[in-house]
Amino acid sequence: MQYRILKDTDLQLSNICLGTASFGEKLSKEESFEILDEYVRRGGNFIDTANIYCRWVPGLENCSEKILGEWLRSRGAYKDVVIATKGGHYLFDTPDRIPRVNETEIRKDLEESLLTMGLDVIDFYWLHRDDETKLAEEIMDILERLRREGKIRYYGLSNYRTERLEKAETYMRSKGLPGPYAVSNQWSMASVNPGKNTNPDPTLVELTEEEYRWHCAAQIPSVPFSSTAMGFFEKLNKACVEVKDGRIISGGNIENIALSLREAYLNEENLRKYEFLLNLKEETGYSLQTLSAAYLISSPFQVFPVTGARNTEQLEDIVRAGEIYIEPERFRLNGYDSGKRSENFIR
Repeated sequence: MQYRILKDTDLQLSNICLGTASFGEKLSKEESFEILDEYVRRGGNFIDTANIYCRWVPGLENCSEKILGEWLRSRGAYKDVVIATKGGHYLFDTPDRIPRVNETEIRKDLEESLLTMGLDVIDFYWLHRDDETKLAEEIMDILERLRREGKIRYYGLSNYRTERLEKAETYMRSKGLPGPYAVSNQWSMASVNPGKNTNPDPTLVELTEEEYRWHCAAQIPSVPFSSTAMGFFEKLNKACVEVKDGRIISGGNIENIALSLREAYLNEENLRKYEFLLNLKEETGYSLQTLSAAYLISSPFQVFPVTGARNTEQLEDIVRAGEIYIEPERFRLNGYDSGKRSENFIR
C-alpha cells in the first residue's frame, strides 16, 4: 500500500480508506474482523466509521464502532491505524431529519464514540451533516474547540455544499488556521442520474463541478464515499454487457444488476466510461474496480477513496488501487477524457 501525509497534518494515510458501514448489519463480527485483519495485513491503516452506522436498523445502535472497538482491543492495533469517525447526524427515529449540528449534540456523539472504541482522542473527526441555518463560522469554532481540548486531532466536513465549504475555509484562513482538513462528499467515476441516487436521503451531497474546482484551487483533500459506485462498472463487466459508443449492443445478464443500481448509474456517459475502462483493463491488466478507484487517486489534489468490502476477495481489488500509480494521462483514451480533470470536468 502506498501512503501520503494528509495535507496540513501529521497523519500518514494509506491511499485507500476502509469503510465500515456494513459492519454489524450486513457483516457479522467475525466477517468484519476478517476484513480488518486482511486490510491491515495489506498495509491499510485508514479506517472510516460513524456513530450513526447501523442505527437505521432498530436495536443495532452504533454497531460499526462497537465492532471496530472490539477489534482494536483484541488486536492491540491502536497505534497501527488511523481512526476517522463522524457525529452530528440527524436521528432516524425523529421526523423531518431535524439537524443536530450543535455543540451539545456533537459532544454527546463524540464522547460516545471515544468510549465505544476505547480511545482517548479521535484521529480525524467528521461532522456528518450540515445545518444551513447556522453560520459556517460557528460550526468551525465548535470543531476547533474540540481540537484544542485534545478530543480530536483533525476534523473535516461531510455532506456540505461548496458554498458552505468556501465559507468555512475562508473563515479559518482569516484566523491563520488550516481547515477543514478534508471533505467527504459522494464521488465516484460514475455520474449519478438526477434524483436516482441509490440512497434517496436528500441531505447527502454529491461532488459537483463547482466543488471539484474548489478542491483544485484550495488543495483541500477529498475523502469521498461511494467511491466505486457500488462496483457498478465491475458489475456491468461480470454481467457480460457489451457497449459501443455509449450504447448497449448486447445486454448480457444486465437484469442481474440490482434495479436501484441501474436506475442510479445507467446512462450514456457511464457506458462510455465503462467502454473506456474495458480498454484500459486490456492495457494494464487491472480490474475495473481497481481502475475506478485509482482514477480518483490520480486527481490533482489529495484523494483518499473510502470503500467497503463484503469479503476479502472484494477487498483485494480495492487494496490494489492503493498499491499502484496510474498517470492521469492514462485516463484518456481515443480522445475521451474519463472524468473530472482540472480543465475537463465531465459529469
